[in-house]
Amino acid sequence: MDGTPPYPLDGDDDRDDLAALDFSVGYDDGEESVLGVFDDYLPSEETDADDDWPAIAARDMEEEELQSPLFTVTNPAGTVTVSAFMDGHIQGIELTAKVTNMTEAHLADEILVIADLARQKARSAQYESISEAMRELGQDNATTRDFLTRELRLPSPEEATAAAAKVFATRYASDHD
Repeated sequence: MDGTPPYPLDGDDDRDDLAALDFSVGYDDGEESVLGVFDDYLPSEETDADDDWPAIAARDMEEEELQSPLFTVTNPAGTVTVSAFMDGHIQGIELTAKVTNMTEAHLADEILVIADLARQKARSAQYESISEAMRELGQDNATTRDFLTRELRLPSPEEATAAAAKVFATRYASDHD
C-alpha cells in the first residue's frame, strides 16, 4: 500500500454517500395507500360514543367469563385479604391502611396465615369439583376420596373449614374479648 485511498479524491463534494440510507418516499403518485386493504375489516355499524374500543371491551368480557373462580379469606380485623385460584396459587393480596400499625414481621405472618387458609379453601373446592365429576362418571366415592386425599393431597371442604375455624379460634380469640 502506498498510502493512497482506494477512491479518487478529486474534491467532488456533490456526491452524497449517505443517500443510500434515505428510505423516505420523495414523491406522491396519487395512488391509494396499501393500508386501504384493511378498510374491509373495520366495523361497519356505528359504535357507542362512550365505547371507543368495542373489540377490546368484548375481549375483556370474554376473559372475565373464562377466568377461574377465586376463593377469598379475610382476617377478622379486615386488614388482610387473600384470594387464590382453584389450584391454590395466590391471585392477589389486599391490605387496608390499618396495616401500617403492624410491624413488618407481624404483617408478614398475618399474610402467610391468611394465604394458607385461602389456598386450603381453593384446593378444597378443587377436591369437591373433581369428586362431583367422578361421581357423575359412576366412580366409587370412597376410592375417589382416597385418591384425592392421598395422591393429590387435596383437603376436603370439611377439612378446610375445620382448619379455618381452628386458626380463627386460636389466633384471634383474644381479639373478641
